[in-house]
Amino acid sequence: MARPPAFDRAEVVDRAMRVFWTQGVRGTSMRTLVQATGLKPGSLYAAFGSKDGLFREALAAYSAQVRTAASGADPTTLIEIWFAAHIERSVPHGEPGRGCLLLASASELSALEAESVAAVKGELEALERTFAACVARMGTTKGPEPVAVARLLVAALAGISTLARAGADRQVLEDVARAALTLL
Repeated sequence: MARPPAFDRAEVVDRAMRVFWTQGVRGTSMRTLVQATGLKPGSLYAAFGSKDGLFREALAAYSAQVRTAASGADPTTLIEIWFAAHIERSVPHGEPGRGCLLLASASELSALEAESVAAVKGELEALERTFAACVARMGTTKGPEPVAVARLLVAALAGISTLARAGADRQVLEDVARAALTLL
């Protein structure tokens, strides 16, 4: 009979998420994950199958955290909360800008296994659908279709993420968010 894991899976995933977030999937080695999580390589492989398996769990945890922060809000507030949470996560106190794990991972698709590519694309599509549904519920008839606005909002998040990784301060990121939110 197999022994149950002697570690907190959520804590290991959270630690790995922070590594992927700061170093990217491509830039993260198993050695770095071993150091960050405190697990031995065999335990990581047994629990997650591969680095990409651990990445997929980290990406799902990251996305769930952001969705939870925005749940239950009216459409405009939900998008505003999403942008505020994105900025908060992009410029953590005392650390270099990390940007968004999801959007940074999207720029690394060529380095990922097929399952991870599908996970990143699925999360991006879910974000786009969420934004499009919010825009549609607002009921404005002027301007582009809700899907086009949603895609532009996702692109604005990607821009904020890139600016954060390049060292932009919070004020710059908030200025970009305010400009993007004028679409609503």
